[in-house]
Amino acid sequence: MVKQGDLIFLYHDDRRNFLIKTEDKTLHTDKGFLKISSLIGKRFGEKVETNLGIPFYILRPYLYELIMKVRRKTQIMYPKDIGMILIRGNIFPGAKVIESGIGSGALTTALANFVRPTGRVYSYERNEEFLANAKKNLEKNGLSEWVELKNQEITDEFDEKEADFIMIDIGSPWDLIDAAYKSLKGGSRLATICPTFEQLTRTVFTLEEKGFINIETMEILLRKILVRRGKTRPEQRMPSHTGWLVFATKIYP
Repeated sequence: MVKQGDLIFLYHDDRRNFLIKTEDKTLHTDKGFLKISSLIGKRFGEKVETNLGIPFYILRPYLYELIMKVRRKTQIMYPKDIGMILIRGNIFPGAKVIESGIGSGALTTALANFVRPTGRVYSYERNEEFLANAKKNLEKNGLSEWVELKNQEITDEFDEKEADFIMIDIGSPWDLIDAAYKSLKGGSRLATICPTFEQLTRTVFTLEEKGFINIETMEILLRKILVRRGKTRPEQRMPSHTGWLVFATKIYP
């Protein structure tokens, strides 16, 4: 049953869907309006109608919706890349994770979801506006408990040591490779995302120089398929290049 303050995903179609909390407000859409408090006591999966009789469905919000519906102050990390980061970075319940460059908190949302209930994400961001926005997103998504936000710019060293994974998402990731080496456990991994070839090559060459092995670089592409009777085909638009992912593993000299 839906309770007061629950986060729900209200769905009509691919263009009209909303991640909202059940509170005393009114949702206005081009298909009519709906009193959000009227959803309390209903079942997930149940249909409700706007004042115009247009159906919406009460769904549980999954991690995909939590990520894609963050309020954006920056370009976000997309689920197609986040999924690879989670498995290549070996994110698990109880993990200690360091993130440099929180952006709008999309990746942070995923990391916090996977380290709970006993792990923690330490997220560094020098831009106060980005940090404040990410904090609101994490609070709305119910994940702020597992994230420690730090309004700092790191140059030489992170505060935390013996980290299970480090994510570097800044314009010059090579600047933090020494700091990442100092904080990672032996045999653990770091990752970064590089939008341009120049950033990519400098990052990989620096990783090679600084004592990392198992360096992998990849690009994740996603293409959806329009399934229609007699005319199924790929969608014409697709989220293709967002950045090259780089993974590397720390070893001792």
